[in-house]
Amino acid sequence: MSGLYTNGIPTITTFTGKEQFPVDTQNTQGVSPETAALTLTQAAVMALFLTSNLAAGKTMVAGTRYYSSFHIGVPALLTGISILLGATGGTDKWTAELFDSDGVLVATSDFATGITAGTAATWQQLPFGVTSSEAAVQVAAGDYFISLQSNGTTAKFAAFNAPTAPGGLVTGSQAGTFTTQAPISTPSTTYTANLGPIGLVY
Repeated sequence: MSGLYTNGIPTITTFTGKEQFPVDTQNTQGVSPETAALTLTQAAVMALFLTSNLAAGKTMVAGTRYYSSFHIGVPALLTGISILLGATGGTDKWTAELFDSDGVLVATSDFATGITAGTAATWQQLPFGVTSSEAAVQVAAGDYFISLQSNGTTAKFAAFNAPTAPGGLVTGSQAGTFTTQAPISTPSTTYTANLGPIGLVY
């Protein structure tokens, strides 16, 4: 058998946008249906939303944690967080953190000295751990927050800038002190444009 699909299923050569494919609804407690159909058009709209960002980048307040919600679908061994930079990079030191849905710290990059922000308009990997023994963390499937903290105000991160957020995206911020670990005391439950960093775990 070559590929994922059963032999004999025809290959689509033209597209209308109405084609559908199954997705996990992520309903809790076994609520039916567990899967539903999503069209190519809907998927394209969501992709445009997720790639829409504040072009200049978010000007940060030193020590403040800026965070965005992130769903992890299956248990995974993670080694860091990738952040999309805005129009200004370099100079400042950054710390990336992963919090669970209750705001409890799960993993952090080097918070003692931070990592210098990368090149403008590029993705930067911020590895977990201050020591090699802390360089990976096993996480369960579930909802998390990706957080970014800076010691300055020069470097900027790309932030979601759509006026509203479909799909339950949550963003927020919390004042803090750089080099000091702390939980998110009251995690946000809403979305605010130009506040949450665009990032991925790896």
